[in-house]
Amino acid sequence: MHECEIVLVRHGQASFGTDDYDRLSPLGHEQARWLGSYMHTHAMRVDRVSRGSLRRHRETAEGIAQTFAVPPAAEDPRLNELHFDSLAAQYRQATGSGPAESRGEFIEMFPRLFEHWASGKISNAGESYEAFCTRTQAVVDAAVAQGGSTLLVTSGGVIGVTLARVLGLDPRTTADLLINIHNASVHRLIVEDGRLRLSLFNASPHLDPEDRRHARTYI
Repeated sequence: MHECEIVLVRHGQASFGTDDYDRLSPLGHEQARWLGSYMHTHAMRVDRVSRGSLRRHRETAEGIAQTFAVPPAAEDPRLNELHFDSLAAQYRQATGSGPAESRGEFIEMFPRLFEHWASGKISNAGESYEAFCTRTQAVVDAAVAQGGSTLLVTSGGVIGVTLARVLGLDPRTTADLLINIHNASVHRLIVEDGRLRLSLFNASPHLDPEDRRHARTYI
């Protein structure tokens, strides 16, 4: 194992279309427990755990801990997700466009939304694209400084801009990258030759069994 690795996990499936999106769905709880079981079976090293302050982050970390003995998760709001509803509303107002009515329309719209955000035409509930990137990068930098293995339970937007930093991606490509980040997926960064490198992206081996393939979700 490398002297420093950072494992980012996207939260399990949330309750899209209900009165409280932020809570995990029944499937989301299963995804978290399955991931913890996989980590336990493969004896993953975890020196510390941090999670965002959203309910779906807490419930995902708790689900992992049900099947894998990990240190107690520290809460860190810097791992919280972007405010998509705010961004989307401002984007529609700025462009005169309507809401995305299909997956195809969303895939076309989302990269343009990120470009608008990065250029300062819209904001993330008052937070600029640069500020969002800066606060998420600060969490990763702190983990690098501590060394060892850090598990970060967070959301797709945080994972997307973190990987964009490592890979040198522009905002449009960043949006394309994070569109298909799965729930309860695993992403690994390592420090090698003094720099962060991506060694694993969007992995969900805990969902490989045939009877779990239905559980590969991104919403």
